[in-house]
Amino acid sequence: MKKLIIILLMLLPFQMMAQDAVTKLFDKYSGKDGFTTVNISGKLLGMASQFEQDDKEAQNMLSSLSGIRILSVDDEALNKSLNFYDELNKDHFFDKIKGEYELLMDVKEKGQVVRFYIKENKEKRVSHLLMVVGGDDNAIISITGNLDMNEIAKIGQGVHIDGLEHLNDIEKGEKPEKPAKPEKPAKN
Repeated sequence: MKKLIIILLMLLPFQMMAQDAVTKLFDKYSGKDGFTTVNISGKLLGMASQFEQDDKEAQNMLSSLSGIRILSVDDEALNKSLNFYDELNKDHFFDKIKGEYELLMDVKEKGQVVRFYIKENKEKRVSHLLMVVGGDDNAIISITGNLDMNEIAKIGQGVHIDGLEHLNDIEKGEKPEKPAKPEKPAKN
């Protein structure tokens, strides 16, 4: 038991460092010209769910969210000089979250990288969805709550944010296939 506690205490800083990398980006760019930062608390989302009396599905989804944070770059010149994906990769963020988060989707197109990660709770519901976009349109979207995959797909349909449309590819109740690993070059 003592060994287990020591191991858990040793791993705790890695979890904190992984979350800190995203928080650092939010803190670094929040409030600066050319950036938009949105923080929506669970309390406000809960209040919004009360206004959806006619749409029980939307009401349930909103009440299952505990927070939404969005960081995006509005300035075209800044977008060309920044890359959120590269900044997180430089901090080894993606390596640090490997065991705890699952890569849900990886889209690479014309210098643009879009990655969706999920963290599931014990009930196999999504407790954290993280979207990282790097390249010509930089954005980070962090959604916390207690969601199922259907609700995540609906978020992609209902919210018009660059990159989030990729969530529409999620089939009801299923996770998309994991991205194929690149082939290793043949040895001569």
